[in-house]
Amino acid sequence: MRKAVLTVVLAAGAALSLVVSPALAGGSPDAGKQVFATSCGGCHSIGKGDLVGPDLKEAASRRDQAWLETFIADPGKVFAAKDAYATALLEKFKGVQMPNLGLTATQVGDVVAYLESLSAAPPPATTETTPVETTPTETTVIAPAPAEGTTAAGKNLFTGATQLENGGPPCLSCHTIAGLGRLGGGTLGPDLTRAYTKYGGAAGIAGVLQTLPFPTMTPVFKGKQLTADEQANLAAFLRVAATAKRSGNAVWQLLALGGAGVALLVALALLLWPRRTLSVRKPLLRTRRGT
Repeated sequence: MRKAVLTVVLAAGAALSLVVSPALAGGSPDAGKQVFATSCGGCHSIGKGDLVGPDLKEAASRRDQAWLETFIADPGKVFAAKDAYATALLEKFKGVQMPNLGLTATQVGDVVAYLESLSAAPPPATTETTPVETTPTETTVIAPAPAEGTTAAGKNLFTGATQLENGGPPCLSCHTIAGLGRLGGGTLGPDLTRAYTKYGGAAGIAGVLQTLPFPTMTPVFKGKQLTADEQANLAAFLRVAATAKRSGNAVWQLLALGGAGVALLVALALLLWPRRTLSVRKPLLRTRRGT
């Protein structure tokens, strides 16, 4: 009797879990939408075409849940395993590999749930609708389009000649770009000379500058997001920089500076090396002369 009761209870529990598990165990599409906007939207679109990475509107119909969860949580692991689909993506997007975003397991589940909700959504209706006429007293408020950025203003923001409004560091502190001085900038981050093309042109670079989705940049710019004008100006500068070339003279100038430094060190060595024994020789000479 006990075994029979236990069997009935377990069966009922299993049946109940099948009914409620999608709501309880699955991620939250709404939360996933927010995570996508802050961490993924700089490189991916939903239904607007490929950017730095693929359009993810139908991602859940192309890959199963387990694959999506593994890839979003640790893309490097999937690439290292030579997964055929991941390798094909790498080739399609010219070697641009998705970084590890450092998402928690809950956030990963939420993003997957969001992508699954998009793939499960019905197609938009194609029936014609009757336009609604507005009365003469009604007014439609149209948000002004963001001003087109200028190259000069973007360069000043990049180099730090103009400080970022919300206190973020200048790009030059971590990145280099063609045509900026003798040294070109920092090397902590990648060279951004071709960033405009690499990230898919106007739409892609706009998404990147809006969200700054890279793990190394997220903590640096937390609470210090770029303003709309700063984004436009930096995009304009990066667009021009994509066609710039490094001056051949810059290499020779760096070599000349290095040679001058070496020559200076050699001259100092020749000057100071003979004097290294003076502190010993002088007392010995005084002793010998009886002074």
